[in-house]
Amino acid sequence: MTKVSVVVPTVDRVSLLDRCLDGLAAQDGVGHEVIVVHDGEPAIVELLDRRAARGDLPLRAVRVEARAAAAKRNAGWRAAAGDVIAFTDDDCAPAPGWLAAGAAAFADGVDLVQGRIAPHPDDAGNQGTFARTLQVSKLDETFPTANAFYRRSALERAGGFDERFPNAAGEDTDLAWTVLEGGGQAVFAPDALVHHAVHPFGFVDHLRSLPRWGDLHLVLRKHPDVRRLTYRRFFWKRTHPAALLALVGLAGAVVDRRALALVVPHLARRVRRDGPVVGLQLAAVDLAETAVMIGGTIRHRTVLL
Repeated sequence: MTKVSVVVPTVDRVSLLDRCLDGLAAQDGVGHEVIVVHDGEPAIVELLDRRAARGDLPLRAVRVEARAAAAKRNAGWRAAAGDVIAFTDDDCAPAPGWLAAGAAAFADGVDLVQGRIAPHPDDAGNQGTFARTLQVSKLDETFPTANAFYRRSALERAGGFDERFPNAAGEDTDLAWTVLEGGGQAVFAPDALVHHAVHPFGFVDHLRSLPRWGDLHLVLRKHPDVRRLTYRRFFWKRTHPAALLALVGLAGAVVDRRALALVVPHLARRVRRDGPVVGLQLAAVDLAETAVMIGGTIRHRTVLL
């Protein structure tokens, strides 16, 4: 029987990790172990000790100095005993049957199984313009590791996650494409369901989170075919061409105020569609995202705006 190792990298999210472990404790039908990789945060250590003492799941804790998700996942799967490595995150809660459904989807030639992701039903009250979650209902070529199963042999051939990605953004897509370009196949397992937390971000917190996306360019640099997933091959999002024009206008206004006319189309479109308050906030987000993309373009010498 195939043994599965579940790898969960965690940061400072104690209550969410506890909920994740509840979901993992409900798995049956396949032999498995659960490896939580942490960086020594005392509250996380206390939780893991308490959960290990409870004895309701085959839990192992692995401590590393790194905080980045790529490094933690690498430490987890390299310490694992399973032939199949199942990845999820500390803000996810696997539904009953998740592990068995994902493991059963492997067939000859399949190196990657992607499962379904839906917002956690307990978080339905976390609403708002900038509330953040993740939904996947069919094969998604970004392959988020919130719900992904890999053959260990495929991870070894690929060398694991590229630790040049300093944040949880793009490293999962990069790994999957490395495996697929090496001849592996990916399939979707709809019954392998993970519930993802809904994070109630506000406007300021959302802006602060944007710089992590500035390394998406590294994915494109390594895997040029990923460009077909972008907007018109050079833009991260549909709103960014107008936002880029607005940024040019803001920069040009330093020399000539008439350049501010270039800002108007983007602002007008956002306000007309989303209202005056939310529209202005979203326009500011578009400008900040585009600025992050410009920085990434310069840093990685690969155009994505």
